[in-house]
Amino acid sequence: MIALLALAATLAEPQSGIRNTQTVVIDAVVSDTRGRTVDTLKVQDFELREDGNVLQLDEVRFIRDEQRVVAVYLDEYHVSAGEATDRVRAALTEFIDHELGAKDLFVVMKPLDSLLTIEMTHDRPAARAIVENFTGRMGDYAPRTDYERQFIAGTPPRIEAARSQVVWSALNALAVHLGTLGSQRKTLIVVTEGLPRADRRRGQETLPSLDAAIRASNHANVAVYGVDPGMEPLDPAPTESLRRLTVDTDGLLISGDLGAGLRGAIADATGYYLLTYHASHPADGKFHDVQVHVKRTGAQLHARKGYFAPSPDDALRAAVLARLNNPKPAGPVEPAPHASPLIQPWFGWSRGGGGTTRVTFVWEPAARVPGDRSKKIPTRLTLTALAADGTVLFEGPVAPTGAGTLDEPGAVPTRAVFEAPPGRVKLRMAIHDAAAQLLDRDVRDIVVRDLKGEVAIGTPEVLRARNARELRTVDESGVPVVSREFSRAEQLLVRVPVYGPSGAQPRVSAKLLSRMGQAMRDLSVTAPSGSDTFDQIALPLAGLAQGEYMIEVTATIATGEAKDRINFRVTP
Repeated sequence: MIALLALAATLAEPQSGIRNTQTVVIDAVVSDTRGRTVDTLKVQDFELREDGNVLQLDEVRFIRDEQRVVAVYLDEYHVSAGEATDRVRAALTEFIDHELGAKDLFVVMKPLDSLLTIEMTHDRPAARAIVENFTGRMGDYAPRTDYERQFIAGTPPRIEAARSQVVWSALNALAVHLGTLGSQRKTLIVVTEGLPRADRRRGQETLPSLDAAIRASNHANVAVYGVDPGMEPLDPAPTESLRRLTVDTDGLLISGDLGAGLRGAIADATGYYLLTYHASHPADGKFHDVQVHVKRTGAQLHARKGYFAPSPDDALRAAVLARLNNPKPAGPVEPAPHASPLIQPWFGWSRGGGGTTRVTFVWEPAARVPGDRSKKIPTRLTLTALAADGTVLFEGPVAPTGAGTLDEPGAVPTRAVFEAPPGRVKLRMAIHDAAAQLLDRDVRDIVVRDLKGEVAIGTPEVLRARNARELRTVDESGVPVVSREFSRAEQLLVRVPVYGPSGAQPRVSAKLLSRMGQAMRDLSVTAPSGSDTFDQIALPLAGLAQGEYMIEVTATIATGEAKDRINFRVTP
C-alpha cells in the first residue's frame, strides 16, 4: 500500500520581498508493513522539515471515507489501437463499476473535449459509455473532426507537436479545475503510452507545458497517476515526461496489472491524515522542499517533494478570481428620480444638535392649471427620509400646509422635522387623495446644508395672514407656507434662523428690494421674546404694487457677515 502526501496552501496576500506567514495543509497516507492504513498517529508521531528546517505541526487529523474526486484523461493520441485499447477499456470499466462510490465525483475526458465545460458527475453509466467508445489513435493521423482538419494538419511531426500541445493544455486545465473543488486530495489518472514534451516555439512561451502541469497539480493538491496500457517497454523520451509528472505530483506510473494499480490509486484517497503547519518565507514563487517522516516503527509514508510558494502574480490572480467569484452584494434597487407635478414641497434648514442640521419639510398641492380636468387632488402625503447609508431619519404622514394653517394637537402633522448629518438625504413620498388612493410617488435627493461657521443664516420661513387677528394666531402656532405668491390684502411674517459665535448674537438687518435688486426701504427686524436663534420680519403687502420683490437679510458680526434673499410675488 502506498502512503501519500499532498500540499495545498491557503495563502495570505504576498508582497514581493517580504517574509509572509502562510498556513500549509498536507494530506498524508501512512501504511504498515502489510499495506494496511495506519489511522492512530498523533502530532508527536510526525516530523516535518521544510528546506531542511524542522517545523512544528499545529494539527494532525485523520480523514476516512469522504467524497473522492477523480479525473480520467484518455490520451487517445498516444495510445495504440488494438490490444492496448482493449486493456484500457477493461481496466477502466472495472474501476468505474467496482471502485467508484455513489458519492464520488469524477469526470472522463478525451483530448478534443471542451476545456471550458469540464463537468464533474456522479453518473457512472455515462462515464462507462465514454470508456467503451475509446479507441487509441497513436500513429493514425487521419483527421476525424473539422477542428483536426483545420488546426491539426500537415506532416506527421507537425501533427505530433500539435497533439502534444493539446494534451498538455488539457492536463493543465484539468488540474486547475480540480483545484476549485476544495483542499482535499484529488486524483488525476492519465492513460497514455508516453507524453512527448511540448515544443517551445517562439510565440508559444505562455502555453501549458510539463512544468506548468506539475505546478498546477501541486498547487491544486492533485496526484497524477500515469497508466501505461502498452505491451512493449515505453520509449524512454516520452516515458521520462510521464514519469516526472507522476513522481513530482506524488503519483505513480502504473503498468502491467492495470486493475491493481488503479485500485491502489483510489485507495490512496480513501484514508489519509491532514497535517497543518505555518511556514514563513519570501513570496517569491519558488519551490520549497518538504520532507515528512513518521516516527512509529514499521510505518511507511510516501510524500510529495515540496510545493511552490506564492508569487506576486499568484496573489493578483487570486484576488481577481475572488472578486469575480464573490462580487459585492447588490444593494436594493433605487427607484428612478421623479418630481411629482401634484405637489409643491419646501425644505428648510436650521442648526440641530451634535453638528447635525434640522430639516423641516412642508408641502402644498400644486396650483391647478386652467382647463385641467384631472380629479387628482392630493390631501395627504407619507414621507420617508433616508440617510446616505439607508438609515431611516423620518417616516410618517404629513398633511398639506397653506394660508392660515395651524399646528393642532392630535391632528396629522403639517410638517415633518428631523435631524440629519450634512450631505445627501434620500426622500421617498407616497401621495394620496381623500379616499386614501395612491395618486403618485415623488422620489428625489436633497443636499442638506452645513450651518457651521461663525455666522450663518438658516432657511427663512414665510407665514401668511389676512388680518391682524390671524397674524397673532399664526405668530403663535402657524406653519410655514410653500407658495411665494401673495395677495396685496395679506401680511407676511418671515422668520429667519440666525447663528453667531458662542455667546454672541449677530446683528440682523433686512431690506426690501425690487425685482432688479434695487433697495426700496429698510425693514424692521425684531427678536421674539424667549428666542435667541431666529429673528422675524413683519411685512404688510397693501402698500406694494403688483409685481416681484425680494427681501434681503444680513447677519453681521465683528469678523464677517452672511446674507440671504427671499423672492416673492404680489398679486391684486
